[in-house]
Amino acid sequence: MLKSNARDANCESCQTSGCFIKQHCADKYITLLNNLKETSTYRKDQYIAFEGYPVLGLFFIQSGKAKVVSSGLNGKTQVVRLTKSGDIIGHRGYGGEKYPISAVAIEESIVCFVDNDTIHQAFMDNPRLTFELMMYYSRELRKSEAKIKNQAQMNVREKVADALISCNSFFNNKNDSSFLIQLNRQDIADLAGINTEQLSRILSEFKKDEIITISKDGISINDLSFFQKIVSPFGSVE
Repeated sequence: MLKSNARDANCESCQTSGCFIKQHCADKYITLLNNLKETSTYRKDQYIAFEGYPVLGLFFIQSGKAKVVSSGLNGKTQVVRLTKSGDIIGHRGYGGEKYPISAVAIEESIVCFVDNDTIHQAFMDNPRLTFELMMYYSRELRKSEAKIKNQAQMNVREKVADALISCNSFFNNKNDSSFLIQLNRQDIADLAGINTEQLSRILSEFKKDEIITISKDGISINDLSFFQKIVSPFGSVE
């Protein structure tokens, strides 16, 4: 973890339009949080939050991306969601004693940390901030419930198609047809709820049919509509 420079750390000059704090806090609290928060830069594969560690506050992604992972039986970890600029990390543990998840940077990321006492006072004094956090939880819960339902009904091919759509939606902001999904196969398999052997088999089929292109740098989707048609009976998880 590296301390960020003053320009990146200053809320007034921050270019993250989706920042939860800047969108929903009163101006005086943005100034207060700017003075009290800690801003750090995380390299790729560095841990931002650790599962089982005491909940000390909330993390807000200023720039970059991270994967949120949870441990299971025999120490196996599973990717439960992806986060990017403007998202919050650690909120599911807020109010509890320990973080129920870990978060790992998947590219260099700048993250702001606000301690429990400061964020609590901000919630108490900013009804809009508290309401919007409640809506944030609600949207996440709907997504989680839809994902659980869909994965219980989908076959392996449909699960892979759904995971690739999610990855493309998450990473490919400009809808670039040549865009590369740069997650490793274990992470994609975790998102799909399958093992890596099943993923490799389905990816090989998609590659053979020229639906995707696989290179050493990642996976590019040649025909997104093909995947959308596969998962269309299950609806959207948004």
